[in-house]
Amino acid sequence: MTESTAGPGVGVTRRLVLADIAHQYSVAPTEGAPTVVAELAPEAGNGTRAMELLRQEDTTAQAISLIDDAGAARPLPRPAEPLTTWACTRFPEEFTAYLSGALPPSAGPAGSPLAALAPLMLLRTHTAADRPCTEVLMCARVRTIGTLFVRAARFHHAADAGLPEIVAEALRHRTALQDHLRIENNAYLPYEKGVEIEQKVTLLDDASIWSLSKDIWTSVENGGFPGFVTDPGYELTRWHFVQHNYEVVAPSEAAGHYAFQENPDGRYQLKMKTFPADALRRTEIFRKGVEVPDQNFDEYLAREFPGLTFRRLPSFRRTRFDVNVQSLATGHCFGIESDETTVDGPDGRKLRQVEMEYLETRWHEGMDASSIDDELRRLTDLVEAFLAKDGIAAERNFYSKLSFLKDCTADAAAAVPS
Repeated sequence: MTESTAGPGVGVTRRLVLADIAHQYSVAPTEGAPTVVAELAPEAGNGTRAMELLRQEDTTAQAISLIDDAGAARPLPRPAEPLTTWACTRFPEEFTAYLSGALPPSAGPAGSPLAALAPLMLLRTHTAADRPCTEVLMCARVRTIGTLFVRAARFHHAADAGLPEIVAEALRHRTALQDHLRIENNAYLPYEKGVEIEQKVTLLDDASIWSLSKDIWTSVENGGFPGFVTDPGYELTRWHFVQHNYEVVAPSEAAGHYAFQENPDGRYQLKMKTFPADALRRTEIFRKGVEVPDQNFDEYLAREFPGLTFRRLPSFRRTRFDVNVQSLATGHCFGIESDETTVDGPDGRKLRQVEMEYLETRWHEGMDASSIDDELRRLTDLVEAFLAKDGIAAERNFYSKLSFLKDCTADAAAAVPS
């Protein structure tokens, strides 16, 4: 057995497997391409991971081994200085130089067999478990910020299983969920499709939502939101909407909020929400590419929804900045969405909120929708703690834009002299 450098009490040994990209994609294998296994910093406890994000500094090797074509492992000499093994898009020069003496001669016109290697798998071996097992996390996204690995499988094995045995078994599982992990637009499953799951925190101070979003983003990146990472390559998104609003007042079972959102091409996206009261879950569906000549919204609604009765509410402008995060433990993806809504009219009344919204879940072995609410609650707790630390007064609630507009309308009516 190849010895681990993990000390006593360590629960999880973590190994980054760098191997021929042909193990994951349908490209010609490169003759002589080695399999390099870098043992990373171990982890205490016995927690599992739906995914892990390795930034460059996270790939620093504690020990390095080569596995040959016969499946034998050859430990390499410990480097004089700690070596990072993957610089997000390439091998660092120091690591390439370190490996050069251990690799076979260059094969073919493509140059060194090292050129064929890619971050293939992250293996998480639970050494302190009653039944030792290894989680196989396959590479799912490569970005300059880091490399994302998502769990495709896990298997049990003997406590004294050696490195070659563990890597060989992991390779046998590498095709599990492969077309959800190697094709980026197949990567997600939205649970409860057509239902918005969203917890709101209403800001009671005149805070800058841009400054707040930047600070939350920075905090997540610096580990201030334990168990969450930003979505690599989609960390922050910015939005602006001009929206024309209607309340559905009858029948009662269809109560809700219909809104026309302006598109740059002159058409609209119609957002239709059905909810009898403000709540965590609300039915939400969209019509895209809606044409409404001369903004005759009343005419459109009367034609398309003859069984519904509507009340026109004020239009508004809305700006929103989203910090997109993912849970390492569950694979659930959420938006921390800070928005400022300004109602059309002379007083320009504003509503500022931070909304924690469930978006989707990354496909992985062991996916489970039952943890969505708990993770959303935990994320909201972290956001509230952040706001409190920043001195921003806020209130957790489900206060909707519809309730805000109804309050604006009622207040305006009350202000008119009788």
